[in-house]
Amino acid sequence: MPLPRRRSSFLGQPSSDRPAAASCGRIGSAGTAGPRGVFVGSAPPAGGASGLGTRVSRRALGISSVFLQGMRSSAAPVLPRTGERAAGPGAAAGLNSCLMEYRDKVRALEQLNQQLEEQIRLCLDRKASSAGAWGPLRREWEEVYRQVSEAILDNARLMLQTENVQANAEDFKDRYENEQPFRKAVEEEISSLYKVIDDANLTKAELEEQMENMRAELRNLEHNHEQDVRVLYSQMAGREVDEPDAPIETSLDQILAYIRTHWEKVTERNRAETDSYQLECKEAQCMSSRLSPEEEQVEALKAECNDTGCKIQSLHAETESIRALKRGLENSLSDARHWHDMEPVNLGPCGGEAGGGAH
Repeated sequence: MPLPRRRSSFLGQPSSDRPAAASCGRIGSAGTAGPRGVFVGSAPPAGGASGLGTRVSRRALGISSVFLQGMRSSAAPVLPRTGERAAGPGAAAGLNSCLMEYRDKVRALEQLNQQLEEQIRLCLDRKASSAGAWGPLRREWEEVYRQVSEAILDNARLMLQTENVQANAEDFKDRYENEQPFRKAVEEEISSLYKVIDDANLTKAELEEQMENMRAELRNLEHNHEQDVRVLYSQMAGREVDEPDAPIETSLDQILAYIRTHWEKVTERNRAETDSYQLECKEAQCMSSRLSPEEEQVEALKAECNDTGCKIQSLHAETESIRALKRGLENSLSDARHWHDMEPVNLGPCGGEAGGGAH
């Protein structure tokens, strides 16, 4: 810890060795020199306490241009401006007396200041000698300095960690705000997918219901088919099946007749539509007699195409009926062969029983 700077008097260089001429010169230039600190008060005995005087500046003592003006005003009263030239020697004498008094005061203050500086120097030397070595204090200061340095480093680390945490928080906040639109878009997409899933579930339920109805209808058709087959087998074998809920008999001729009538109706309907179309075409031709030969050829070709289509449909119907007849005949033939093969097996036990009865 640095000690306060001492004056030159502390180093054994009293200010009393300065020549009087310097003091006189300082007194002569009092109006321009800077303020100099002095000690004022009664001169204490040697070795006395240093608190008997107070160090003040010349401005605090009032020794300034205002003080000098007051001294001049007290030494020589101000005369009227009309007699200012006549009173010139008297004003100069008052100024000289004021300067002499000021010089005496300054010398007294310098002597008092030297005494006080000597007392302060002696007091500081006495305290320094009583304090002893500076080693323990230096070690304590170094320890305190080390602790303060460590505390500063810890504080810097904490500040750095705090700034890192704040930066991470800001980064997380920015990412969260940037991901909010994506989150909203995903939520909207999920809600739309939920709607699609609901629609799919409804469609699935409807399809399952339709499948159940179709399965029930298929079972009914299979049951009816089995009954029809049994009836056909019984008819072909010359037997009758006594069933209370026997279905209506449907023979192959009836099926073929139904197919033939169906396709005849379709053909008649197509012919009727073709005739109506031809009539409309003829009416259109009558109404628009200005048709060109090319348009007439086009209309004729359209009519021929319609006739050809009708013929093709009728031929398709006949082909389908012939194919159905063929399939029915093949089925009948296979059934007849089956029953023909089964007949000897059925007649075998009957023949055996008849032979046993004859014996």
